[in-house]
Formats: sequence, C-alpha cells, structure tokens
Amino acid sequence: MLARVGERAAGLGVAADDSLRLQLVVEELFVNTITHGHRGDSEGRVSLTLGRQDDALTLRYEDDAPPFDNSENRQNFRSTVEVGGQGLDLIHGMSKAIRYERNGQRNITEIRF
Repeated sequence: MLARVGERAAGLGVAADDSLRLQLVVEELFVNTITHGHRGDSEGRVSLTLGRQDDALTLRYEDDAPPFDNSENRQNFRSTVEVGGQGLDLIHGMSKAIRYERNGQRNITEIRF
C-alpha cells in the first residue's frame, strides 16, 4: 500500500521528502484503523485517494471501522516520551487541514497537505 502511495505521489510531482511524510501519515491512519478500530482484525476495508485540489495535495482515507473522528486534535501533553499514542499528533502536525465525516458504515478522513 505504501509503495502505491509513493508511486502516486511521485506521479503528482510530490518531492521525495514530502512523499515519505505522506506515507507516514497513511501508515499511522492504517495502523490506527486495524489496532483501535478493528481491535487487531485485518479483514476491514480501507481505500485511499490521493490528488491535488487548489494547489494542495489531498488524501482521502476511508475505512469501515467503528466511528472515529481523526480531525479532532487530541493534543497529548505528556511529561515523558512513550512509545505509541502519538499518531494523531503526528498526523495533525504534518497536515494543513483535516476533515472527518461518517457516511453509512464508513469513516471518511480528508487531509490537506
């Protein structure tokens, strides 16, 4: 999946460093879907659309996990560094805007970079 994201990003003229950041965001979204949304079950469906809109790179990420709004900024102010639990902070830090909607049984997260 990440290789396809990298190929599509290259086709859209995304610089290599920006493509790696994009792939990291996709990985975080996917890991969260499987780990938290499906509680480790990997049979859920995920779809991605990568494009350009108004001179911005856009990612549309859809999954069929239980409702979860990735657009909420749940700042995690910890006094010590822990492994895990930082994915949403990372996604918010690497994006310009995040929009969420629930459509039927699907979570739809749209991210502008």
